[in-house]
Amino acid sequence: MKIIPNKLNEIRSDELLSSFFENGYTLFENVITKNEQKEILEDLARFNRGDYNSELIDPVDWELGDERLFCRYMYIGQPHACSTIIKKYIINPNICRILDIVAGASVPHWDGGYKCMQTMFVNKEPGSNGSPWHQDEASIPTRDRSLTGVWIPLVDVNVDNGCLWILPDSHKSGIIYEREPHDLHDVDSMPIARGFDPSGAIPVEMKAGSALVFSGYLLHNSKKNISDIYRPTLSIHYCSSSTMIPWNSSSWNDDYRGVVPVKGKDPYEKKGYTQPEFWVVKD
Repeated sequence: MKIIPNKLNEIRSDELLSSFFENGYTLFENVITKNEQKEILEDLARFNRGDYNSELIDPVDWELGDERLFCRYMYIGQPHACSTIIKKYIINPNICRILDIVAGASVPHWDGGYKCMQTMFVNKEPGSNGSPWHQDEASIPTRDRSLTGVWIPLVDVNVDNGCLWILPDSHKSGIIYEREPHDLHDVDSMPIARGFDPSGAIPVEMKAGSALVFSGYLLHNSKKNISDIYRPTLSIHYCSSSTMIPWNSSSWNDDYRGVVPVKGKDPYEKKGYTQPEFWVVKD
């Protein structure tokens, strides 16, 4: 099954909303322009070179155009905490055109407001392992189904260089599958979700600058990069403004405040805001 991308200039709100609820995802092409892709890639290279002076990244003296700088670190979390360049893509107009319709549509009486709680580079160099099966909702709990991921490849992605694979309809049950350690040799060290049948999974091959927008409940993974192509990607996560996020907390009364309001009023504005914590994972 090949997923046909939608066009931004042909958005029909009712059709998009119906499709998103039914499938758990939508794919749009030409969301990020070539110049924007170049800007993001150059900033990713600066992160990987150590230009942002983080003690988590060992600096190197490689030229900024060196392709190795796209994937020196597999995961770079919350880059917008350091970079104004990445932060501006949280409110990118093309991304927001899609999110304006789907970001909080699962929430009864949604007023159109939404916020961002995470940006992340996920990068795979040639020969590197894939990502294990997981749901973003398992890591970023909202439980009102408003968690929405936006996955943007910065090069063309296919089954050889590690495109995403998704399990259609897996968002419908509302089940959060437990994640556990594994010893699989072809996926990275992050825990893997278990307890479901993955046989219906399909690949999502995409052009650079496209955007896969998907439910936090949708099961997805990627496979080993068996190509000679570096596969850098940027992902951004959003949810309804009214959603409390007990991220990294044992209490549902806690609310993560390292958020960026995007649209509408933040009903928790009086709680203030915190700076997201920058993090990296090598492999």
